[in-house]
Amino acid sequence: MFNSRRDFLKASGMVVMAGAGGYLGTENFIYGQAAADITDATKAQDAKQRPTLVTIFLRGGADALNAFVPAGDPLYYQHRTRIALHGEAPTKGKGKGGDVGVVPIGKSNYWGINSKMASLLPLIEKGIVVPIMNVGSPNGTRSHFSAQDYMERGALGDSGISNGWLNRYLEATKKPYDAPLRGLSAQTLVPRALRGPYPVLAGNNKTEEMELFENLYSTKNMVNMNARDGANDTKGSRLDELSKGPKAALTADSTRDIIAQSGANAIERIKALEKAEQAENTADYPGGGLSGQLKTIAKVIKADVGLEVAQADYGGWDHHSGQGGAGGHHAQMLGHLSDCLVAFNQDLGSRMDRVMVLVMSEFGRTVQDNGAAGTDHGRAGFMIAMGNMLKGNNKVWGVDKWDMRDLDYGRFLPVHTDFRAVFAESLVRLFHFDPFQGKVFPDYQATPKNFLNFMKQQAEA
Repeated sequence: MFNSRRDFLKASGMVVMAGAGGYLGTENFIYGQAAADITDATKAQDAKQRPTLVTIFLRGGADALNAFVPAGDPLYYQHRTRIALHGEAPTKGKGKGGDVGVVPIGKSNYWGINSKMASLLPLIEKGIVVPIMNVGSPNGTRSHFSAQDYMERGALGDSGISNGWLNRYLEATKKPYDAPLRGLSAQTLVPRALRGPYPVLAGNNKTEEMELFENLYSTKNMVNMNARDGANDTKGSRLDELSKGPKAALTADSTRDIIAQSGANAIERIKALEKAEQAENTADYPGGGLSGQLKTIAKVIKADVGLEVAQADYGGWDHHSGQGGAGGHHAQMLGHLSDCLVAFNQDLGSRMDRVMVLVMSEFGRTVQDNGAAGTDHGRAGFMIAMGNMLKGNNKVWGVDKWDMRDLDYGRFLPVHTDFRAVFAESLVRLFHFDPFQGKVFPDYQATPKNFLNFMKQQAEA
């Protein structure tokens, strides 16, 4: 481990900038007290230069071997006799079932991609899209709820951790002049990864009748004014008189101030979202729920309101039966995911220099297909990263130890890369943030040596 943040940054290849910010208490953060020399121009510039991490969660346990296929390995066809994908017509010894449905990745005679995902191939060839295999949780649970919870909390089985890894990042890096919309859920509910003390907005918020709420939360509201006047000069009745100590008690009046300001800030966030939604999409997105979520996220990024983390969800990946081969339901869903990623990349254009998308699922599937032309809950799965800062090299990542003979319990792909190593590298390379010192992953300590190094270091804002 590192003795200081400076040591960590040096080991990560970062440029250490002079200066450091002090800790802000909850009252100061919510109230938005800024230093006198922080101008509106500084705030706007900071918002525009911040990178953005967009996560897409495939809920249900997506099948890695149906997305990125070891078509050059005879063992793959021995394990999958019903839903195997072939790069050419099945031949003797390659299994009785399966469809032609694999397109080679690069010059590899071993790895291919599901033909329904072929729209991603040009981006893989350019190094903009990186497939990652054998990534997952060291915890062996095959419960959807538990596995999703562990991945989104960034912690394995600790019931005392209730906030998400993305929210912990936002909380650890908050400033007294934060942009109104640093965190966004593209759905109406905030996913576990974004839940926590830092305020995050969920989608589909509207500003109809916001004037009513603005008046309610205004410091000029007569109820608030009368309450303040009645307090006179009572010590502790004003927010700026509060002790800066960690155990300072809040009076009723100061609590009222915090609630009022929090409400006002919520209105500001909703207005920022509505303003962002007025931006135009410049790509032809396919239909479907994921498409709409990514459209919204793209608009918010274009609006330069300071978005740093956002999440979209795509459910329905639990294919115990009817998964099918090249024309099956799972392949169709992979095709939709791929087309959405391509559209998002096209929509943002050069902005992808500072935007990275990370696709994940709670676990993978069994190596063997079952009697219902499906697969069951497994261990390691896959991720997909997309962005102009990636070191793609037209290959599959995370397979240095790959061997189809190396299976957990003879049934599951083993976990070679802890999902938190991918998360941590994303935070380090995008935001120049040390997630270990920042305690984003409470029960996980690592160094850059644990990273896959699939990303280039972003220039600091």
